[in-house]
Amino acid sequence: MNDGKFLKKIFTNGNSSSFVVEAFVKNWEGGWIEHIRLPEQQSYLFNTTSQDEFFSLFVIDSDMASLSLIKSVVGQLKSTNSFEVIALAENSLTSEQREILTEIDKNLVNSNVKVVCQDSLSSILECYAHLLCGFSYTCLDFDDIHEWLHAGTNFMSAGSYIDASVKNELPYMLYLQLTELKDRSEKLDLEIAAINVVFIGESLSLDLFTASLAMISGNFDPNSNLSVHSNIHDAHQNGKVGFRIFASLRKKMSIPIDQNGLPAFLTA
Repeated sequence: MNDGKFLKKIFTNGNSSSFVVEAFVKNWEGGWIEHIRLPEQQSYLFNTTSQDEFFSLFVIDSDMASLSLIKSVVGQLKSTNSFEVIALAENSLTSEQREILTEIDKNLVNSNVKVVCQDSLSSILECYAHLLCGFSYTCLDFDDIHEWLHAGTNFMSAGSYIDASVKNELPYMLYLQLTELKDRSEKLDLEIAAINVVFIGESLSLDLFTASLAMISGNFDPNSNLSVHSNIHDAHQNGKVGFRIFASLRKKMSIPIDQNGLPAFLTA
């Protein structure tokens, strides 16, 4: 268990990324996130006494100017742990853009630039905002969400609130929302590669939390990444219990078929 309250700083560069992040932060009620525009406040980043006091997301447009700036920023950081670089791109990248992304990757430790479309960004931002924000029954950290982020290429979310008086229905509501997410992903010819589930609202009993976790585990591919936590604090005590599910999606993996029509692993 932990009490959260760990600051997440989101640095942006480019009109599109700044607009999305600014709107998200404005509507986020949980606290413990901060939006900083680059390069206007670039000195703020380098004058910070300790990066251990927060972790960062760098969300940038994929134009050459934004990519060049983040390359310079990453090159000047004393530590390249505990942050992610996310680039918005609605179209295929040019060879010049891919080249500078490769150069940025060389300065990242155990990571690489994550290229996503704008539709995925809101789910990513919310997933990170919930992490270490309030009281949690389980201890997740930056590395856990890193695995979720890099498991897939597309991202979507779902969730629900119910009255605390009927909180025992929570596992069933989880089942319905998880089923809906699977249906949505299949229509896009995608499969779930990783899921992050966060419980919000009123506090849950450990029995109900355990039952909900058992339901999720029983309806989720054991070979995929699953992380579960909660974000509960005074501001969330609204007489309801709820959850958010964040799915990291990838293209469906096809099984190679040999000339006899049998999957390759059956002929080995």
